[in-house]
Amino acid sequence: MAEIWGKVSSWIFLIGIAVAIIVGLAIGADAIDPFYSGEATPAYIAAFLGFLGLVAGILAILGMGTITKEEIPTFMMAAILLIAISATSFGNIKWFGDYLDGIVSALGIFVAPIAGLLAVKAIWDIGKD
Repeated sequence: MAEIWGKVSSWIFLIGIAVAIIVGLAIGADAIDPFYSGEATPAYIAAFLGFLGLVAGILAILGMGTITKEEIPTFMMAAILLIAISATSFGNIKWFGDYLDGIVSALGIFVAPIAGLLAVKAIWDIGKD
């Protein structure tokens, strides 16, 4: 049964990364205004990415995800860097800055719930010993 959830988790993670990249490109092309477009589309997309991240994070803390116990420190460092980078603006970079800004922001939305859940698990594991 854990093998099936491992495959499901892998697919959820890959879908989340792919959707984040596609959404980031759409934001960069001004097809989606991440701040306010007069519609609720950006909020639905952010909620979908956050939900995928939440499910991937829950599977990871249950030990059925793609992130193993040995990979957690590396993932956490990468997630912190990605979330920190998503707070900066690359819009001033000529030609591809807006695309890079959109991709990093969307990836940050997807990775933040995973990192948060893994951080809570790490604190729990440290505290229970």
